[in-house]
Amino acid sequence: MNTTYSYVVLRLAVDQMRGEVINVGIVLLGDGQKARTLMMATLNKLRAIDSSWTSQKLYAWAENVNAILGHYDMISGKVKALERFGFCESNSVGMFTANTDEELAKQLARIKATYVSNRSAEDRPKREKRTRLQTALRDQFKRMHVMGETVDDIAEHLVVSNVPVTSYPELKSDFVYKNGTYRVTQTLDYHVALDSLHNKLMEACVKSTAAELAMKEYGPTTRRLAVVDIPDAFLDATDGHMDLLMAQGFEVFHFNNQQSMAAYLAAAVPTPGTAH
Repeated sequence: MNTTYSYVVLRLAVDQMRGEVINVGIVLLGDGQKARTLMMATLNKLRAIDSSWTSQKLYAWAENVNAILGHYDMISGKVKALERFGFCESNSVGMFTANTDEELAKQLARIKATYVSNRSAEDRPKREKRTRLQTALRDQFKRMHVMGETVDDIAEHLVVSNVPVTSYPELKSDFVYKNGTYRVTQTLDYHVALDSLHNKLMEACVKSTAAELAMKEYGPTTRRLAVVDIPDAFLDATDGHMDLLMAQGFEVFHFNNQQSMAAYLAAAVPTPGTAH
């Protein structure tokens, strides 16, 4: 069933003295749903106009918008209040319909490209950044003839890479596959300099969070799989990282272990029609 959404483009007066205003995101208003403030502009975009902007300052600004929205129940009241405080233009309400999370994500991407993003940068083709481990897995899936290209290919029993979490598109699942249940794979490549090893714990936390949010979208039966590539010299130092992943419900597989990878492929991309 289609859900109808209204939205207003949020404007931020970066410099009141110069009167410079830029679009930074939207407020998404769905019937019967809590209003959501979605920030879409990069901090660099704000700093290009005023270098004093920080992530904390932008967060406080967004919280101010949320506080205003919380005082009103009806969509019309929320929009009028935002107009009154200068957060949006009058008569600026847009509308669209979506009946799946994928359709909602596409509509939000369209709105971002139209009203918020730098168009010249948006029009340039973007290359997906991949680690050596991610590239190796993509090559393996291609050899198995199960590598898809778009999110829609998940429904065709194909593996899709770099899949954003709908509610938090900056968070990604490295690979997603569906055969009865969803399989989310996150990768961690530990072929880094020793002084960068501590950054991998943060990456493990971020990828764990992304997988947990993806599971909320895909359902509680979603399997969370982690493929790690750890040099022998780092095995002891990364024990805590592996404990974290397993405590968060991940099944952990080691890329440099043939038996472990065979088990991973059987779990990640079972043949359609086999046991789930």
